[in-house]
Amino acid sequence: MATDSSGQQAVDFVWGNFPMQPNDDRAATISNTGGSTGDYGWAQTTLVASARLNAALDNHVNVESGWSGYPNFLSAEGNYLVTSAEGNGTTVTYTAFNFLAPGEVVNITGLSAGAYNLSNATVATANQQRFTVTNAANAGLITGQRGKVEAADALTSYDGTGSGNIIVPNVLGRTTALAIDALSDAGYEAANITTAAAATNAAKTATGASRTLYSTTLTFTTSAAHGYVAGNKVTVSALTDTALNATYTVVSAPTATTFTVTTTATTAVSLTGETGSVVAVAGTIKAQSTAANAAGIASTATITITPWAAAS
Repeated sequence: MATDSSGQQAVDFVWGNFPMQPNDDRAATISNTGGSTGDYGWAQTTLVASARLNAALDNHVNVESGWSGYPNFLSAEGNYLVTSAEGNGTTVTYTAFNFLAPGEVVNITGLSAGAYNLSNATVATANQQRFTVTNAANAGLITGQRGKVEAADALTSYDGTGSGNIIVPNVLGRTTALAIDALSDAGYEAANITTAAAATNAAKTATGASRTLYSTTLTFTTSAAHGYVAGNKVTVSALTDTALNATYTVVSAPTATTFTVTTTATTAVSLTGETGSVVAVAGTIKAQSTAANAAGIASTATITITPWAAAS
């Protein structure tokens, strides 16, 4: 067995086989973190931009041009990173390393100036550094972008990355930051995820709680309509049975004044005449404009999430 100078087994690739990565996954910036220079104690680290694929080189063009239709590997138009855009009222010019050709129909998404995010735009001119479309958008020059351009029919004929349909995740009960992250991971364009003003979060009086012996379903009763739905996160306090004072995720709301949660305990509970408190957890999501598990939603669609305000 071949060994190196330290007597260890010699290997060609320490990390093993690694799939080819298109330019979409390659960082375009360099950043430093840490408080000082030098390597001692990892005081500073540097994130270095990955080299961009040169699509003129053999297997690089196979990756960046977007082989799709696995396992049939149908050749497909790739999607490309858009780093800047500028309009003059008749033409919009996009800076993007690309292999587009005049006449191709594309979608441009993810740019900070919404006027430059176009659907079914026809390429007027193109070279490997930039391309233009005929459009009246004129939002000035924007730079430092990480938008993208891809074939408008990517969903059916091409790889579908970014312009396909989404199955909407359930983000109720999550913090706003985690909700946005989940929606982005599902495929929503970041610019199309909006956060509404926080909803009024008035505490309700918890008048009772019940659980059947050997059941894990605990039902709370409130003196007035609570407004909670499945997935909301609430905190119950000041009940005489202190073991029930905790933060829960609502499982269902059978009536306007009752809601259920799941517990690990299975002992019988029968509380009435209580004056406890129940309130939604501030900063968690109360509602989402597009229902969880909705399918066939375009990645360019808009979704609004509404968090709970601080308790009042």
